[in-house]
Amino acid sequence: MQWEIFFKDVPDFRINRRKKHRLIDILAISVCAVVCGANDFEEIAMYGNQKKDFLHTFLELSNGIPSHDTFYRVFKFLDKKTFSECLYRWSKELLSTINEGYTQINIDGKVLRATAKSGSKKSGICLISAWVSEHELVLGQQRVDGKSNEKTAIPELLDSLDLENSIVTIDAIACECKNADLITAKKGHYVLALKNNNKHIYQQVSERMKQNYSQLANYQDIDFGSGRIETRTCYVENNLTLYDDLADWTHLKSIVLIESKREVKGIVSIETRYYLSNLTLSPKDFNTVIRNHWSIENKLHWKLDVVFLEDLQRTKSINAPENLAIVRKLALQMLNRVQDKESIKNRRKIAGWSDQYLLKVSNNI
Repeated sequence: MQWEIFFKDVPDFRINRRKKHRLIDILAISVCAVVCGANDFEEIAMYGNQKKDFLHTFLELSNGIPSHDTFYRVFKFLDKKTFSECLYRWSKELLSTINEGYTQINIDGKVLRATAKSGSKKSGICLISAWVSEHELVLGQQRVDGKSNEKTAIPELLDSLDLENSIVTIDAIACECKNADLITAKKGHYVLALKNNNKHIYQQVSERMKQNYSQLANYQDIDFGSGRIETRTCYVENNLTLYDDLADWTHLKSIVLIESKREVKGIVSIETRYYLSNLTLSPKDFNTVIRNHWSIENKLHWKLDVVFLEDLQRTKSINAPENLAIVRKLALQMLNRVQDKESIKNRRKIAGWSDQYLLKVSNNI
């Protein structure tokens, strides 16, 4: 892998006379270490010292391996925007080689729980990610400001993305007319979850849909697994003339109702969910898009927590948490592209044990 090319646009903020290690070396060691199982700066430095001879085959390392304090200081002050662009640029290049219809972009937030203040579970750093479900690629990341919430961070993330010919799916917190207008203005499409936080719209939609849904076009999907039977029925309403509270949604074309019936050990529960969209898809296609949204939980957030132990990381100074999160996502994306039958957890272990396997992982970029 050509690390100099991949990280070529990341500026070095350090004073020249005080540099002991090349920035490229620090970044390359960090990515390799996280791929191989390191989860914090001390483990990154330990990996570097154990693999010094191997790393020296493709890095200069003129002053040896940096200390864990050096890794921490660099990631603390490293420009998070240009560093993250390395990952996003790679993801976009991969997408450009794929010829297909719409690209589905799932947007959702994740709290780094160990960064929360003692006694305040809601004070942890929250990062919102843009995730391409079909190809398991990260397109963007936005930190939620400490004095704000996801409502203000999501438009900033949307504004930074290329949304042309994409379907953007977001949970109910972003179900606002201004977000729909922003997406359509960028030549994208949206499927936004509607819940009771939009009280008047939700009340009107739920009442009218419950009265008429049996007459609408629908599609039913039955799923078996883990001792449960789940039946999802999708209904689509395209006649919106009676929905007065949606008059400002100028691009709106469909209201979607998903009725989910779940049976576990003889106990049946029913949940009804609503969505707004500027698309006119079939009930089957809407059902697929809505189900695909949750791959950001199953294939990104879950793996970051379980495999990379993200929720245990306490780093929270300046740019360090975001930059280290980008390293984890970069490592996950590299491991996802390995063509074998091993799990991500096992791929990390094998990469740590086998230098040749690590080179195989690295060459995916």
